[in-house]
Amino acid sequence: MSVLTTNKQFICEQFQEYLKIIYHLGNKVMLLKQLWYYAKELGLARNLNEFYSQMVKLEHSEIIRKEPFTAYGKKTQLQMLVLRKYGIRFIEEKPDSYSVASVPKASSNERILVSIFKNRYIQTKILPRIRQESEKITFENIVDLLNRDCSTILLNKNEGISYLSQISSNQRFQNELDIAEIKQEIEKMQFVDQKRLEGLKKGSASSSGKGKGKVISSSDMPLDEVTRDYFNSLLLKDDTGVKFVSPKNQRIYCFSIDTMLNCNYHIAQIKSIQNKLHVTILMFDIHNKQNAYKVAKDIACFYHMLSRYLNVKNDFKLKIGVICLDKAAAKRVKTDSEAPVRDFISKEVRGTRLSATLRDWDVGEEMQKHIDVQFTDYNITNDFLDGIKHVNLLRR
Repeated sequence: MSVLTTNKQFICEQFQEYLKIIYHLGNKVMLLKQLWYYAKELGLARNLNEFYSQMVKLEHSEIIRKEPFTAYGKKTQLQMLVLRKYGIRFIEEKPDSYSVASVPKASSNERILVSIFKNRYIQTKILPRIRQESEKITFENIVDLLNRDCSTILLNKNEGISYLSQISSNQRFQNELDIAEIKQEIEKMQFVDQKRLEGLKKGSASSSGKGKGKVISSSDMPLDEVTRDYFNSLLLKDDTGVKFVSPKNQRIYCFSIDTMLNCNYHIAQIKSIQNKLHVTILMFDIHNKQNAYKVAKDIACFYHMLSRYLNVKNDFKLKIGVICLDKAAAKRVKTDSEAPVRDFISKEVRGTRLSATLRDWDVGEEMQKHIDVQFTDYNITNDFLDGIKHVNLLRR
């Protein structure tokens, strides 16, 4: 039996705080357990019984749907909530449900894992700061503090252009930012987005009348034009005079905010301390696959990216948080990163794997003094993955 639109609208208005939290803080998906935490902190429910009653109303009104939370191929005892089309329509203020896309059935658990990591950060780092600043925690206070931090936590994949536009107009950092370089970066990212959309349109057209089609690109190498244009002044020449670009240089100079977001890395905060810019970046290891080389090369890319965006170039502080599932995972990545590296011939220690890889990626010893890397965890395994049941699975 279908639910009347007027009833759906009434329920959405009654529980719009929940819908805003799921939509904006969880990218339309969220664990029931984490939403309950928000309900307590924001005063949306007096107790667990009232909270469950509210969720039942939302579910019966076809605003949300419940799904078992599956992680790494195994079902947990927790449930996740997914916004349905009417709930999305309500938040986006669209005239009808045909104007919005539904959240697809998950083919992997990446979306909900990203939501878990993001909301863990908000609940453990942002909410305590709000408590110190004001008596009441609200959704608006959360968003406001994240915006004041110049954080990308609320952004999803391929939403870096809006972030660069906002940061370039932020009056606090006008002296530190290279506005011309940022505008050039925005143009490059817009070109990439255009190519991506052309590929999606062609993929859609090729599958017309045949069900779900295969997404194809607009050319055999859709980023060829971007790479060629961007490297006009950066290309190197060999002895024959032929221009070439190494994969490493391409990675360094094409690494952007979008690249960072697509890797589930986020800027947590940008602030000025004693006239020196401090940038904090979180690397969410949602797949439990980080290693010293990957961490180091991506940190190097962060550093070079920020050097392009800033007038101060190398005169800034970069703080990196490698966020793992649990203490064991954090220890594994930390041990791997701190393992000594020896010279192949002399056998002398040349530093750690982390520092050696940073050097290989053009971040020298002086630059590394401005980088602080911390390996930590959000206790995801115990709090959301039924603890020890998943440990052996995660360690594979």
